[in-house]
Amino acid sequence: MKRSTIMNDVSISIFLPAYNEEANIRNAVESCIEVLRDVSTDFEVIVVDDASTDNTGALADQLSNEYEQVMVVHHKKNTKLGGALRTGFRACKKDIIFYTDADSPVDMTDLKKVLPLLKEYDFITGYRLNRDEPLHRKIYSACYNWLIRIVFGLKVRDVNFSFKLLKKEILEKIQLEAQGSFIDAELLLEAKRYGFRIHEVGVQYYPRKFGKSTLAKPGIILTILQEMSRYYFYRYRKGN
Repeated sequence: MKRSTIMNDVSISIFLPAYNEEANIRNAVESCIEVLRDVSTDFEVIVVDDASTDNTGALADQLSNEYEQVMVVHHKKNTKLGGALRTGFRACKKDIIFYTDADSPVDMTDLKKVLPLLKEYDFITGYRLNRDEPLHRKIYSACYNWLIRIVFGLKVRDVNFSFKLLKKEILEKIQLEAQGSFIDAELLLEAKRYGFRIHEVGVQYYPRKFGKSTLAKPGIILTILQEMSRYYFYRYRKGN
């Protein structure tokens, strides 16, 4: 297959935060590699193993041995989503960074469709065209997105959806502090605060086939609200 010339052979990192994803990690990594080979000769795939208690870490290491472009970072202690994302962003060395989950919630070929948008924008964030998930998660998500819009004026439909493509220069400018799932909103809010151009695209969402998501647990939702309040009072209102 002839390699695409999207953005003149882009330099790109993809990273996958992973906690207990032994049934998903190989497919996720190999899907990334397949797409990246079609758009670039300068790419890497980073797996952040957030102290998984299953074989995720060992399988990720095996993939790293099989593919020279795959790197694995292991956490000794679970750091939740915020810690895993901060580690992943720090580990990325390329000019453009794409982050998604290790349970393959998107078709990686969609990345090829949105890469050209970085000629006009700095940050591409995806929203789900379909919501194939339990009713309670739909309600949580709708309320959270509404709250972020009302409190911060951030007009994004799907704040926490793990389809985010951005230029590395954004991460060199902003500071991320959230420990939990508020980090997705913090990333967008800080990019907006520094004047970076954000654009939304709709993509098809694929529910996980294996494993179980923990992101809708009451404790996690409480942490999001606490971190949102902290960000609002100590950074957003003060402009720090």
